[in-house]
Amino acid sequence: MKTALRRILVPLDPSVFADAALETACFLAKTHHSAISSVAVLDSDEIRASLIPAIGPYYPLMVDEMQKKIAHADHILHECLERASDICQKAGVEHRETEYEGIPAEKLMSSSIFHDLVVVGLETSFHFETRGAKGESLHRLLDHTSTPVLAVPATGMKKLERVLIAFDGSSGAARAMHDFIPLALPYDPEIIIVAAEKTPEHGDFLLGNAELYLRDHGFTKVGREAAPEAVGPAFERLLADPGADLVVLGMQSRNAIRDLFVGNFTKTMIEAGNASLFLSH
Repeated sequence: MKTALRRILVPLDPSVFADAALETACFLAKTHHSAISSVAVLDSDEIRASLIPAIGPYYPLMVDEMQKKIAHADHILHECLERASDICQKAGVEHRETEYEGIPAEKLMSSSIFHDLVVVGLETSFHFETRGAKGESLHRLLDHTSTPVLAVPATGMKKLERVLIAFDGSSGAARAMHDFIPLALPYDPEIIIVAAEKTPEHGDFLLGNAELYLRDHGFTKVGREAAPEAVGPAFERLLADPGADLVVLGMQSRNAIRDLFVGNFTKTMIEAGNASLFLSH
């Protein structure tokens, strides 16, 4: 089966989230016959800035320490790239590995325009050499890409059998549903479209048309949920029972104010870290 999901980008760092993202990408690539691009970025500028003062008697010693830290970070990233190659090779998927030098979020996400999907962990450790193991929340990276993002928890996404779609009729939600189709169609999962806090008339209009749209694209197991409560409690209930392998969320158009770019509900889902999220805007 020929699909539109031909190239998958996986940003690498030395964390369990990156390993989970890579394993998830392999799961998808085997179905879609996709190529995986694993990319690591050496943040040498931040390492230099964290150690080198503008002037001072310890400047030569700090230069030496800085070079050691850059070399150590580079070694760690090479290990990440080698591990990525081994995982992809064992999975039997086409793959390539690349290392860049620069600001990780910018380098990684600017590369995304040449890919159909980015698979990344819900947390990242791109700045491991300067900030330790503490990860960054994904929403800090989302304003660098227009490519759909699949964000996974530390356990990854091992199957795609049940999906929840948050649909409020906005342009972001519509785009997410459109972008979700080529990813999920080969799996024909059970899909529940959720509209929260809508009038009965508006809810019927949104859910009915969304269901018809998905069925016309070949999905056979599509249901509706007109949730009486707010979207947050509604998804908390649905994720508890019946659960989901993936949640599809739209984001608003880009805005200089990040809180308007990533809605509060989307940020809540990212920070909860307990579900794989398909994010598009």
